[in-house]
Amino acid sequence: MAKSALDKAREAPGSTKARILAAAEAVFAAKGFQGASTREIAARAGVNISSLHYHWESKETLYFTVFRNIYDQIVDLLRNTLAPLLARQDARESAIDATMRQLFDFFADNPNVPKLLMRRIVENEEIELGIERDILAPAWSVFSTWVGRLGSRTLTDDESRLFMLSMHSVLLVFLLDSRSYQSLLGGSVRSGPLREQVRRHVIQLVRRLLAA
Repeated sequence: MAKSALDKAREAPGSTKARILAAAEAVFAAKGFQGASTREIAARAGVNISSLHYHWESKETLYFTVFRNIYDQIVDLLRNTLAPLLARQDARESAIDATMRQLFDFFADNPNVPKLLMRRIVENEEIELGIERDILAPAWSVFSTWVGRLGSRTLTDDESRLFMLSMHSVLLVFLLDSRSYQSLLGGSVRSGPLREQVRRHVIQLVRRLLAA
């Protein structure tokens, strides 16, 4: 099977293809799809516009791939965290803690991610590139299966979706790390004691919701 452009970028993090993808992530996070331009992405990656279009067909292709890369990382992260824990019958609470710790840290350590996901929510009605159909829906189907195994009882499909949307929203809003939240919390949630405090709060919130 032929390797995708994303596969090639992952295999060679220092390559031109990977640099352009990283630049696209940063520009889309800062300006959204409509505000971003391929010229700005190329300039940020240190390449000319012809090179960008050689490696990545279009702005739409780059935008789609940025989201594919993010959700692939989240799915892999959760799979690697949960698989060994869910194999044990007595590991429900530790699985919840480990899962939310990993998710929180992923969002905190990758500040472009919450910005991109929040912008996607705002821009959703204006841009249709198959992201929800081809990336979000399959990923959330995997998440739903895992959530069903973490709860103290079997959740209905509606309950599972509401739970995931609630946790998604909590992580996004906290880890946007906006000035208003920094002012209210007394600092950035991405570092220091405040990071651990907010992460612990999120874990406790998840425990309560799954125990309800």
